[in-house]
Amino acid sequence: MLIKRIRAQHFKTYRTLDLDLSVADPTRPIILIGGANGGGKTTLFEAIYGALYGLVIPSAGRFRELLNAGITEVGNQKITLEIQFSGQVLSQTQQYVLTRTYALNSEQKPVESVKLNMDGSIFQYGTATPVSQRAEQQRQVDKIIKANLPRELSRYFLFDAMEAGKLLKEDATGGLNRVIRENIENVMGFDKYLRLARAAETVTQDWTAQRLKVEKEKQEYLALVEQKRGFDAELTRLTDERTEALTYAVQNRDLYNSLKAGLNQETALKTRIDELNRQTQATADREAAYLTQTDGFIKNLEAHVGLPRLADAFRAEVSLLLAAQTDAQNTPASLRPEQVERVTWLLVNQLQKSGSLTGPVDVPTLAGAVLAALPATEPARPDALLLDVAELRALETLVQTAYTNPFAGLAAQQADISLVISQLPKLHGQIEELKARTVGKDYTLLRAYEANETETRRIETEMARLEQERQTVERKIVQFDIQMQDEPDPRFETLKRLKPFFEQTANELLRAKKQDIETRMKTDLNKNLVAYRDVIERVELSEDLRDLTFRLYHVAGNEIYLSQLNTASKQVVIQVLLKALHDAGDYDPPVMIDTVMGVFSSETREAIVENYFPDLSSQTILLSSDEEIRLNKEYKALESFISRTYTLVRDRFSQQTKVETGYFGQSLTATTSI
Repeated sequence: MLIKRIRAQHFKTYRTLDLDLSVADPTRPIILIGGANGGGKTTLFEAIYGALYGLVIPSAGRFRELLNAGITEVGNQKITLEIQFSGQVLSQTQQYVLTRTYALNSEQKPVESVKLNMDGSIFQYGTATPVSQRAEQQRQVDKIIKANLPRELSRYFLFDAMEAGKLLKEDATGGLNRVIRENIENVMGFDKYLRLARAAETVTQDWTAQRLKVEKEKQEYLALVEQKRGFDAELTRLTDERTEALTYAVQNRDLYNSLKAGLNQETALKTRIDELNRQTQATADREAAYLTQTDGFIKNLEAHVGLPRLADAFRAEVSLLLAAQTDAQNTPASLRPEQVERVTWLLVNQLQKSGSLTGPVDVPTLAGAVLAALPATEPARPDALLLDVAELRALETLVQTAYTNPFAGLAAQQADISLVISQLPKLHGQIEELKARTVGKDYTLLRAYEANETETRRIETEMARLEQERQTVERKIVQFDIQMQDEPDPRFETLKRLKPFFEQTANELLRAKKQDIETRMKTDLNKNLVAYRDVIERVELSEDLRDLTFRLYHVAGNEIYLSQLNTASKQVVIQVLLKALHDAGDYDPPVMIDTVMGVFSSETREAIVENYFPDLSSQTILLSSDEEIRLNKEYKALESFISRTYTLVRDRFSQQTKVETGYFGQSLTATTSI
């Protein structure tokens, strides 16, 4: 496989990228790409990987993170990655153009479109493609990519040397030997036979369960098998957790040591974060109060709207009714004769008691005279409407109350709160930015790091316990296998031989490649492993993949222990191994290395430049800063092996990376340029 060209639009720091990576002269296999730290080298690395295997964009937020910051037009917000490469299928060279496009649909969900052109044959699918058609097209595309460089092998040939170096710092669990074993199993393809062996073991266990005579034994056997599978799954999960924990420890050890030495917390930043949190809480409180007032307005809608309109509609009629009621109350009432006679009698009696009246008085006659002397009164109309006091006050309140409608105030309040709420994302952004600035600057990481150390020890203890229990269960399973010997079954006997057959096949393949790998590594290590240059007498691989070991021996006869190598030397061992596997393996992929000289000393740099890079692969893409491959040293040594040179230049103001021909201003000489 050879990469011809990489194109990208609107991807991270690249608005437009079109880079020719073809190797026209096989004697000059190196493509050298320079750039300052943060200049876009890693993004170029990600663009090539993403074009081959696709981007993982689970949300609109992640899409916007990957979209170039300068792309603001909604109709132009899409990411395109295109890679052109050649590869062999059935001994015939094919030309490929693979294009992947990402955008947000109307529901703000990420969608993908993929198109592969293989010498004019088109395979195309997208998020909107019907499921069955998409599955078929995607299967064809994945098959073509796997035939050239399977995703599981890409990390061995497209890698960041600095990150690989960090992973090798942890050797408490045999880190270097583990990485070497994984490289050999995966790159050489031995792992597929080991997977077949595990599959054969599973089928054998299932078959054994079917052949057990007694149901109780069968259930016990199945339970043991399920228990063993559970142990295997749990051990796999714990292994992944341990790897993650060890990686975390490596990445944060320096910062942890710095904090433990006494780095103070950023009090001012925390105070500002608290202030911003109070602002956001105040906005939330205002919103809650507004919702309460609005709810009250709705519940009393008739008092705010219905009663004012009723008062306006009946104001004149109510006023006339109230006036009539008042007149009726002010008109003197006519006195009845018995009332006048009663009052007259009381008056005469009082005068007699006081001595003011001495003679007898005819009270009825006197009352009749008084009644005759009173003015005549108009009799009350029978149709007059008389209201009691409560009804009178209710009508007066209806027409005299000054009504106010709070709707206008609520509307203005709503507009003000909407404006404040629209500022919340900005406040949250400021809070997150301040939090990001305090990450690692307080003692939270100390607790997290120490908790991670404790968790790592717990995981390792748990793994040891589970492994012991798994072995106990496995011995019980074997006892069932022994019991079955009384009933010969040719198919079952053949099935039981499959697991050792596949394991033996993998080991035979290892032995067939073993001497070639050992010879290549010995030669390259004697050139590139500066600490032991020209004193490595032999490299020794074991012949059993189940317990694969890797050893180096000094010409004096003693073993050179891998655990005693420093990080740079371990990195050299791994890169030399990859080169040997590249040469001895079934694939011929390009090799792409980021931060090529991250941990190497000057002497190691010279050895790597002189003996490693020139014949590493038929296409070697190196991403380097000017401090790694220096113009006055490493560049001069490599120049005759370089096909093309580029420099990535970061424009901070326009937020994009641009590509310039040449390596930090130095063009290839006329005798070496293509």
